Amino acid sequence: MHHTFLVVSDIHYRLDNVEKLKKWLIQKDRLKDINSIIISGDFVNADYITPLTTEKDKKEFRELLSVFEKFGKPLYYVPGNHDPDTTFLPSSSSDEEKKDEILNSINFHQKVIQISSGLSIVGFGGSTDAVWKNQPETVVWPAFPQNTESLLTEKLPILLDQIKEDDIILITHVGPSKVGTTDVDIFPSKEPSTAIEAGSPILRKILESRTSTPENQLNYNIAINIHGHSHYPFGLSHIGQTMVINPGPFCDGRFAILTLSQLDKEILLQRDKERMNYYKNSNKSNFWVMEGLEFFFV
Repeated sequence: MHHTFLVVSDIHYRLDNVEKLKKWLIQKDRLKDINSIIISGDFVNADYITPLTTEKDKKEFRELLSVFEKFGKPLYYVPGNHDPDTTFLPSSSSDEEKKDEILNSINFHQKVIQISSGLSIVGFGGSTDAVWKNQPETVVWPAFPQNTESLLTEKLPILLDQIKEDDIILITHVGPSKVGTTDVDIFPSKEPSTAIEAGSPILRKILESRTSTPENQLNYNIAINIHGHSHYPFGLSHIGQTMVINPGPFCDGRFAILTLSQLDKEILLQRDKERMNYYKNSNKSNFWVMEGLEFFFV
């Protein structure tokens, strides 16, 4: 069994790039391979400092969802710090959400969705404070919502605990701290340092505590954490068993295609020698694993 995701983040209302992407997928004959679209936030450029969501922000947000709807694929997204504040509200109390549902797009911020047999996605939007690495007390980019870190502490473990045996793809806007896909260090030799720690310490702690080890096997497996927010350091990293993916900023034309396969435990024991002890000691009979990850620049 396979599932292929088109992974996009940080669009910042670049409608022209969305049109280029659709043409690229058709020309390369890749659109037919896509099962779902994942967007990890920052559709538009709402002012999160004020914060003041305008009607223009809401209109542009709905416009982008409508354009992605024309791809003809199920769309799952979480809001970023530059998205309308209404996208963080429960769907029952948000007119924006009702409009989104008509477009066959699902905001799964603080929700769990089983997307395939044995595979669930968990969503959590928003950003945490980004700080200077050599001055961690100084905030460079403020969190939005301001209580995102405390919400992660309180809410994310509850969401994860709802999943009993499925493998998990965790989609967040901000990534975990101290990994290569969140730290912004453009000029490493510059003094004084301009490096920015843009990831969430709480998210990292949660991933650290919930990764299986040969001695401590968990029934579920957070196979992948997909995030955005940090524009410069796109790519692939990991925390324990969890692979961490940042597709890069789509406002610059970057995106990724991720393919997962559900493989039998016995096959993995023969093929994946580095994780042999993890599979061998697990009670699970099969696992969703990353078969392919491609980064593109449209």
